[in-house]
Amino acid sequence: MASRGRGSRSRAALAAALLVLPGGGCFGFHAINPPIERVLPDQGYRPSVASQHRDAGHVFVTLAFSGGGTRAAALAYGVLEELEATEVVVRGDRKRLLDEVDTVSGVSGGSFPAAYYGLFGDRIFTEFEQDFLKRNVQRGLILRILRPRNLLRLFTPLTSRSELASQYYDEHVFDGATFADLTAAHGPRIYINATDLSQGNRFTFSQGQFDLICSDLDAFPISRAVAASSAVPGLLSPITLRNRAGSCGFEPPPWFGAAMASRNADPRRYRAARAYADYFDAEARPYIHLVDGGISDNLGLRASIEITAAVGGAEKLREFFGVGIPDHLVLVVVNAETEPNPAIDLSASAPSLAVLMNSISGAQIRRYNLETLLLAHQGVHQAAAAMSRPGHTVEAHFVEVSFDAIADEQELRYFKRLPTSFSLSDEQVDRLREVGRRILRESADFQELLRQLQ
Repeated sequence: MASRGRGSRSRAALAAALLVLPGGGCFGFHAINPPIERVLPDQGYRPSVASQHRDAGHVFVTLAFSGGGTRAAALAYGVLEELEATEVVVRGDRKRLLDEVDTVSGVSGGSFPAAYYGLFGDRIFTEFEQDFLKRNVQRGLILRILRPRNLLRLFTPLTSRSELASQYYDEHVFDGATFADLTAAHGPRIYINATDLSQGNRFTFSQGQFDLICSDLDAFPISRAVAASSAVPGLLSPITLRNRAGSCGFEPPPWFGAAMASRNADPRRYRAARAYADYFDAEARPYIHLVDGGISDNLGLRASIEITAAVGGAEKLREFFGVGIPDHLVLVVVNAETEPNPAIDLSASAPSLAVLMNSISGAQIRRYNLETLLLAHQGVHQAAAAMSRPGHTVEAHFVEVSFDAIADEQELRYFKRLPTSFSLSDEQVDRLREVGRRILRESADFQELLRQLQ
């Protein structure tokens, strides 16, 4: 079992190995997102198209997987395992609760199980451990970067650390899949979230987002989207997209004008529309650089919050996506947030660069997470109320799976101090899976959902 010290040294070793190499700060790898000649609203990886192939049903379940490296991926995997093992009765039909999942949003480490499940379905329960969870991804990335041929390539603008990371994920995790494969899988809608480096806004990989920059998401590799979502600044380089806005006949959607006019009446709605409009001018922004999604939203919840605000409310969003009115609206948030590093305060020496970066990002994430959770909790209940009709009440359920639910102080400290890395021991992975299942199973909110469904 790795100790806190070993985990910190592992992260520091990765930082030291990567920071001395080129291809991190100066270059993102070359933009490879192909153009589209014309926006086709009924095609591509977008919620309205997915709704035509997958009925949302009477229980609408959204999962949100936070960032946090393999720690977050293993915790999310445990939640998927528990959902797979949980049988419910929906209007007389007995089924797995997992089969009711309609949407999965992933950030950074959480984007790996989200994308894998969307692509491969139940295969995740037989192969994801060997493909990712119990694979030393961190060592694999370092060895790939240190290959002589790759070291030479890193001195060119055509290759970067994230390009090499994307290739690694493509070969070992996602089998060369693209977003067209994600569409063809007809699974839950998967949202992989990154951060627009210059604007600080959330960037979600969907054809609607790619319409803004006149690009074809279908041909875009899943591995590159996940590489963008997990591109920790300083350790991995940005993923670069070419902005071709204005070349494909894109027209803003009907809600956009009203949202832009709501600056004083509804600042949140205006801000969401303003972020949308930031991509309209390709001359001002010919390139878009994407980094770790945890910078703008480490819980994977801001996409739904911001889109709901932009279109003018949950009921208009439901109509826009073509989804029916459910009986139950369920949001399960898997939050792998850790605690501050207490070792910093035990020495008068200044912390290393790696520890400093980790502590600063952790502090920002912790402060931002609370507001996001409160907004999401409020949003689920407001959405259920907006969808309810006379004689048909939509029940709202907000379930958080986080280490804070652990009562035993020693066990809580163990999980809170697991490192944020892409390398954990098999024992650590198994304990994370088990605790993810247990926290979900014992959640009072989850038990209330099961009681209502039974």
